[in-house]
Amino acid sequence: MADGNPRASAKTMAEIAQLAGVAESTVSRALAGSTRVSRGTRERIFNLVREQGYQINSSARNLRTQRSRTIEVVIAISEATRQHFSDPFFSQIIGSIGDALAENGFDMLLSRQSPWSDAFGANALASNRADGVIIIGQGRDPSSLEDYAREHKNVVVWGADIPNRSYPVVGSDNFAGGQLVGRHLMAIGRRRVVFLGDVSHIEIGLRHRGLVAALTSTDQTSTQTLTLSMPFDGASAYDATRELFSDRVWHDAVFAASDILAIAAMQALADLKIRVPEDVAVIGYDDISVSALVSPALTTVRQDTAAGGRALVEKLLATIDGDLPGDLILPTQLVVRRSCGAT
Repeated sequence: MADGNPRASAKTMAEIAQLAGVAESTVSRALAGSTRVSRGTRERIFNLVREQGYQINSSARNLRTQRSRTIEVVIAISEATRQHFSDPFFSQIIGSIGDALAENGFDMLLSRQSPWSDAFGANALASNRADGVIIIGQGRDPSSLEDYAREHKNVVVWGADIPNRSYPVVGSDNFAGGQLVGRHLMAIGRRRVVFLGDVSHIEIGLRHRGLVAALTSTDQTSTQTLTLSMPFDGASAYDATRELFSDRVWHDAVFAASDILAIAAMQALADLKIRVPEDVAVIGYDDISVSALVSPALTTVRQDTAAGGRALVEKLLATIDGDLPGDLILPTQLVVRRSCGAT
């Protein structure tokens, strides 16, 4: 028996469209996550869908649209970099990507295999397991990534604005982030800086170049920079820092390419009875959640992973819809804490 609610029996897309006051094609695009439908309209349609108990036949829809409703997120991990899915930076940006995809009705396929590798099934676009790919990082040599992006258009990358590329990029201003660190160290009187990180990695190299540019841009007392190249794991940073400082404290600052490396360096200094920040100031990069909880709290360069993850999804969905989205380079922020003298 009807309950008198005119919405109670709306079970078809046409009826949802009528209730929403839009065309049926608009409902279809909204449920497909199209960015051509405004956010407010999409939210109204999704609310109606939930109220009415409307069920999407995913198999029929995917067959009709030739789409999987899945986005692959690739974090290409190698023995050389020694990064892991458990890296808190990855957790933060993947969380943001996952939320944005869910809001747009997409599933996420997480992979550690480069889609251009020879591994069986690595190319999710070619096998129609994904409608698009978000790739985190450009690594040391982006040539394979460039070749892949030229062949497969539905690709968006978290990385740096490098020349001669054919894919849209969302990322942080790594050069400016390095400059922020260099200027701050100069302001607090630190002149002998150790950089920890693999400068052959594109984004890390930009952080290092920004640091050096800031340190050499003034007429103040001469500065010196030592670069210790290493992968992204804390053990390497701990061992290198302990070896460097084991004889004497000659350097007065450490700038690490990630918070994980910086925290490991602080532990090595503590084990050597070297005080942070009194003897050596330490600055990291990323502003992972634990950086504020270690002792002393870590000064770091914040990357806006929440905004970055959402922008990656927005640009990829726009690309899938046939648009040509531009790049987005997000500003970085120096978060000053106790590890370089803040109270």
